[in-house]
Amino acid sequence: MPPLQLCTAEHLAEVFSRCQEEIISEWRLRAGELLRELNLDKPTITDHLPDVIAEITRDLALSREGSLSAEHTRGSPPAHGVQRFYDGLDVGEVVAEYNLLRVAFVTVAERHTLYVVGEAARIINHRIDEAVRLAVMAFAAQQALIRKEQEDEHLAFIAHDLRTPLNAVSLLVDELRDGLSAEALAESGDVFEVLRRNLQRVEDLIKRVLEAKLQPSAMGSSFRPECRTFELWPLVQRLILDLRAVSSKHDIQVVNEIPRALPVFADAGLISQVFQNLLGNSFKYAASGRVVVSAGADETGMVTCSVHDNGAGVPLEMLSKVFDKLATDPEKEGTGLGLAIVKQIVEAHGGTASAESTHGLGACFSFTIPAAPAS
Repeated sequence: MPPLQLCTAEHLAEVFSRCQEEIISEWRLRAGELLRELNLDKPTITDHLPDVIAEITRDLALSREGSLSAEHTRGSPPAHGVQRFYDGLDVGEVVAEYNLLRVAFVTVAERHTLYVVGEAARIINHRIDEAVRLAVMAFAAQQALIRKEQEDEHLAFIAHDLRTPLNAVSLLVDELRDGLSAEALAESGDVFEVLRRNLQRVEDLIKRVLEAKLQPSAMGSSFRPECRTFELWPLVQRLILDLRAVSSKHDIQVVNEIPRALPVFADAGLISQVFQNLLGNSFKYAASGRVVVSAGADETGMVTCSVHDNGAGVPLEMLSKVFDKLATDPEKEGTGLGLAIVKQIVEAHGGTASAESTHGLGACFSFTIPAAPAS
């Protein structure tokens, strides 16, 4: 190969104007290697490269540092940054893709026996730096937006799950008041009225949170399980006892048929949420009926848990979307979050959630969680 020669920015501009496809091909080859290392299936975004290369070539011909056109400022590099966020790249990898464009310019110049140094290098780097800045800003903005949406969603989930124990407390207060004699009630003064007012305030606060935060999140789950090994039966039994006021109000018998010695590897608090939401859902449909909680391990290393009721069943048109966020049965009161929470928590554990129902014969909601840590 002949020795490399120094040249002016104008000379490089002439070469690059003839070699645009060669520069793009060189960049695509190197970017393809990067993406293969990252196991990405989606193609790289190349729609704005010809214009970026043309503008760099123009700046070289004029021997000045230009800025990105208004179209690029509003469009392609920011769109590239957002797409790469959803592709799962980090900021460093987004920058790496654009740095490969620098390499492509240098490689093509050297192929034509020319150096890219001095003023020419400064002009090329300035323009690519601008594209990087816009792409990274868009990447960071999208990351912040998703984080905010997930925080809002998590707050809505917490608010939703407070409603069931709050209802249980309210019913217990009513039972306690009804069990007192007139004399005892007179001695207690207005304590029950104070309790009722405060419970109502909490219910109103929860309602306002749900109204403000019930918006579908753009991606991902709000849940990050902290897993440990524990026995499933005691967790479910304690929850059944805690919700006894609710089940008794609807004259529902709840049976725990989980084996006494069945370990799982999961986040106990989150799995309690799952069962609470499934039981709460069953209570809506199984008035004066029976709800059975069961579980069993299989050869795949997963434990399948089920909550089965003998109520009216889920309407057929609802069955395929019961786990969708904001999906509700118009004939039943609800926010459409309970089963969506179930699905997200289960999937965060690496499991799956499913539902079966026969109208008039009840419904069965099942989910899987690991029996032991992954080896």
